[in-house]
Amino acid sequence: MSVSRWISQAPEIAEAYDTTRPEFEAYVDEIETWYRTRPGTYAGLDETARLEGDAALAFRIALKIAESRRIIRELSAPVTITLLNPVYKETGRMQRREEHPHGEDSIRCKIRILRGLEALNPHLTARMIAIDDECPNESGAMADRILREYGEDCASGKYRALFLGEAIDRRDPELPPGLTHKDGPRRSVKGGALLFGMRVALKHGAEGLHLLIDNDADLSVHPAQIGILIEDIVGGRARAVAGSRREDDSVALIGPSRNTRGHLFIRVWQHWLPELARAITDTNRAFKAFESEALSKILPRIEIYTFPYQIELLQACISRGIPLNKRGIAYVDSEAASTQDGAEITETYLNQVHQIIDIARRYGELDEDDELARFFLGVSEAEWRRIEADPPDTLSELRQLARGR
Repeated sequence: MSVSRWISQAPEIAEAYDTTRPEFEAYVDEIETWYRTRPGTYAGLDETARLEGDAALAFRIALKIAESRRIIRELSAPVTITLLNPVYKETGRMQRREEHPHGEDSIRCKIRILRGLEALNPHLTARMIAIDDECPNESGAMADRILREYGEDCASGKYRALFLGEAIDRRDPELPPGLTHKDGPRRSVKGGALLFGMRVALKHGAEGLHLLIDNDADLSVHPAQIGILIEDIVGGRARAVAGSRREDDSVALIGPSRNTRGHLFIRVWQHWLPELARAITDTNRAFKAFESEALSKILPRIEIYTFPYQIELLQACISRGIPLNKRGIAYVDSEAASTQDGAEITETYLNQVHQIIDIARRYGELDEDDELARFFLGVSEAEWRRIEADPPDTLSELRQLARGR
C-alpha cells in the first residue's frame, strides 16, 4: 500500500493521549509490518510523507516508532536505559482518562512501552525512576503506589520513586550541591529533581552500556522513540543526544500558547551561548540521552536547578568536549494539564535570563562588556514585566530598548 493510502487511514491525533489509544497502537503495528517488508529507507519514506503536510501527522509518528523498534531489534550488545521522570502536580496525568478529564495513565503507559521495547531484544533492559519535586499534591506518593503494582520489578529497584524533599531532610549524599527546599534560595524547579535522579541512577550497576534519558511526566514525547534517541550513542557517534522538534524529520503538534517572549528568550540564550546554539536548536525538550560515563563527568559542574538546567547540561557537554548530536523526534503537546503555564510558572523569565548569564560566565562564554547582559542584570522585575507586556520581536529591538533605558 502507498504512503498516501496509509496516511488516509490514520486515526486522528489531537493530543498526546491519542498516541496511546488502542486504535493508534494497532495502526503502529500495521505500519511497522509494512515498513519491515517494503523497500526504502526511513528518511525517504518520511520525506515522501512530509509532502502531505499536516495530514501525515499520525503516519509520521507511527513511522518513527517503527524505525525506533528496528533500531532496538538490531542491538548486538547489552544496553540498559534508565528513564527519569520528575513529577510535580502531575496527579491528573497519572490517572486513567475515565478517572480524570486530562488523565493519560502516564506511568503505566510508559512502563508498558518500556516492556514492549525490552520484548524486542534480550540485550535491552529498561528502568524507570519517578522523582517527586516536593509536590504539594503528593504526585510522588501516587507514582509510588502505581509503581508498586509491578511487584518484583519495584522491589528490585527496576522501577522506583524518589522524594526530593525527604532527600534534602536526610542530607542524601547524592543531592546536587546546595539544593534547598522550595522556600530556599537554591530550590528545584524540575531541574533539581532530575539531577538528583541522575545521581542516584549512576550509583546503581547496569549491564552493558548505561544510558540515562530525561523525560517529562506527560506523554508528549512517546517513549517508544527511545531507539532513535540512543542510536548515535550505541553506534559510537555521540555520547549525548538531544531530541529535537526542529529538524526536517521532526513531527510536532504544538499548542497555541507559545508566545513572543518565549521566542525572544531563545534568541537571548543563543546570543550568549553561540557554540551550543550552532549545535542544538531545541534545548528545552525533555528527551535527551546521556551515556553514563559522560554524564558523570559533567554533573559536578551543574549548578542550575530550575528550567535552564537543560541548557547547562548541553553546554557542559560542549565545554567538556563530549560528542553531542541531535535527532528529530515526534512531539504532541499535552497542553491541557500543563504545569508550566500561566499561574503555575514558578520561575520568571528574568530569573531564567539571569541564570543563562551565570551559565555563560561559568563556562567562559560571556563578554563582561556585553550590553544585553548589563541590561538584564540591571533591570527590575517591575520594569521587565512592563517589557513583557509588549515584548520586542528581535534582539536588535531589545538592544535599542536597553540603550534608551
